[in-house]
Amino acid sequence: MARVDVFFQNRDSLMCGIVGVLSAGAGHRDPSLITRMTDQLIHRGPDDSGFFSSGPAALGFRRLSIIDLPAGHQPMVSQDGRFAMVFNGEIYNFQEIRSELQQDHQRHFLTRSDTEVALQAFELWGAESFARFNGMFAIAIWDNHRHRLTLARDRAGKKPLYTYSTASAFLFASEIKALCAHPLFMAQPDLSRIASSMAYRYVPGHETLFKNVNALPAGHWVSLDVDSGYQIDPQPFWTNPACTTNGSRPRQISPATAAANLREKLTASIRRRMVADVPVGAFLSGGLDSSLIVALMAGEGAQQINTFSIGFDTGFSEHTYARSVADHFKTTHHETIVNAADLLKEIPQVLWHRESPISEASDIPLYMLSREARRHVTVVLSGEGSDELFGGYPKYLAEHYLSRVPAWLLRCLIPVVSKLMKTGHGASSPATLAIASMNEKDPFDSMARWFGAFGPQEQRKLFQPPLASHLPGIHTFARHLHGQCPGTSRLTMMQLQDFAHWLPANLLLRGDRVTMAHSLELRCPFLDPDLIDFAFVNLPDHMKIRNGQGKWLVRKMARDLLPREIIARRKWGFKVPTAEWFRGPLQPVLKEILLSPRATGRGYFHTHEVQRLMTEHIRHGANHSKQLWYLLQMELWHLMFIDGQLNPSDSLLTI
Repeated sequence: MARVDVFFQNRDSLMCGIVGVLSAGAGHRDPSLITRMTDQLIHRGPDDSGFFSSGPAALGFRRLSIIDLPAGHQPMVSQDGRFAMVFNGEIYNFQEIRSELQQDHQRHFLTRSDTEVALQAFELWGAESFARFNGMFAIAIWDNHRHRLTLARDRAGKKPLYTYSTASAFLFASEIKALCAHPLFMAQPDLSRIASSMAYRYVPGHETLFKNVNALPAGHWVSLDVDSGYQIDPQPFWTNPACTTNGSRPRQISPATAAANLREKLTASIRRRMVADVPVGAFLSGGLDSSLIVALMAGEGAQQINTFSIGFDTGFSEHTYARSVADHFKTTHHETIVNAADLLKEIPQVLWHRESPISEASDIPLYMLSREARRHVTVVLSGEGSDELFGGYPKYLAEHYLSRVPAWLLRCLIPVVSKLMKTGHGASSPATLAIASMNEKDPFDSMARWFGAFGPQEQRKLFQPPLASHLPGIHTFARHLHGQCPGTSRLTMMQLQDFAHWLPANLLLRGDRVTMAHSLELRCPFLDPDLIDFAFVNLPDHMKIRNGQGKWLVRKMARDLLPREIIARRKWGFKVPTAEWFRGPLQPVLKEILLSPRATGRGYFHTHEVQRLMTEHIRHGANHSKQLWYLLQMELWHLMFIDGQLNPSDSLLTI
């Protein structure tokens, strides 16, 4: 057997971060290199670190202790020495799996951690074990007998796992900055992905702008060894149930039964996510989803629930609703009130942790909220996934009803919409976006218009040849998904697209980064496998969209749990005033960065088109804030990760 080296370090100074190298060259997996990579992830795991080396493989990890504080160290080696594992995440049903392994297979455990349960499950069932896990995870397992590395990522993509391969080595890590710490890594932009990113405001599929850096797809696993040449061919261990029904209609279920089932499943999910050996709290916006989570936490008998909300010092924000919910359930409530200057100074820090352009300014207050929450708790629950599963976005409502409007009437409305979009009024309203979406000839282009920044015509005007030559059409990934899931309704197709791409590549990436930046673990009860299956298999469209409301079933279920005004509220979200910033404190920064010789010299965008967008927005009242924000973030990303000219500690106001 090859030599195995393992050591652990316990540190008090600073959920987990994992790294690894597979290479025949010993120098590529030197302990000092693995340590350098894991040091980039100390914010993900301040409590413990470890290293493993055997044959051509080396693994490293950083740990934030949630379960089994005295034990559960990683890398964890199997009792017979064959397998070694590093694991980022939580297996919520680990106790049930542990009981099955003990009672049916006479397995013996040395710890009470979910890490050892995951390792022994893989020993017994191999890759089939991943489908048994209810949780969020990124896992790497080294088989010292077969000299084979296996990677896996949870079905929703809650935990990240990035890979990078060269002719001589294969690297993986929880964050790209850890890959950057290895001398074999070359930070280069991928132009084809930049083109897609400008359309969607995230990178569908690959989830990264770096050349040769890919995210292992959600719900997939892969095995490779040195002899394979590091070729990755991910295999799914889970397929969205909407794609396995072949478009068949959901079985008949009454609204009352559906609401009861939803409550039972969501309660069970929250109960699983409240298991921890550290304090657990909840993000509370005052919206339907976060309020429901707090209500059910209270119903489970949780004592002294800590809730956290954020508000702005000017204009309307949701924190007043959050406060009323907190008062209703008698939580220990924490409010953070911020102003524009507070948010602006955090942009480089958020960009550093996100490792991709900040798609929405709302990422920044979430980063600040996470920092405040970490002062009181180690785990927070949040409502991500509810909109995608149960039809909560305004676009679902609009598309559901506009699909019934005669084409001739839509054609009459288009000139009116075009005029609105050139003014500061209604340019980003749901009604205006709906008509603009319906104006797209391709239905997949239409879906992308809602969250995207630049449509097909806008891309043609903006892109110079280096990007224009990579234009794939913004519907490429959606069309591929549709081919896998034929016969689904238009509403379900939109939900599938958002669940497969928007959610893991943007919202869950954001949630992971802004919380783990402060060593805070985020748990998402709505993304429990039982709830995912329930939403996509059991619920017809009319239980999602009904009576002019989205998330109809969720609202029905909440009637005896929440105050009436919370149930009736429209979706709001963080309304960060970027449009005003670009006419005020960010105007000089916007011009200096986007029109700098370095930015124009990249040859990505036509300068006259960038100038037009700025002039119309600043001087003529147009609202191009979404487009200008993403152009700014794309250039800042290049300055930080490609050019090395922007540091996390820098301030945009001094550039």
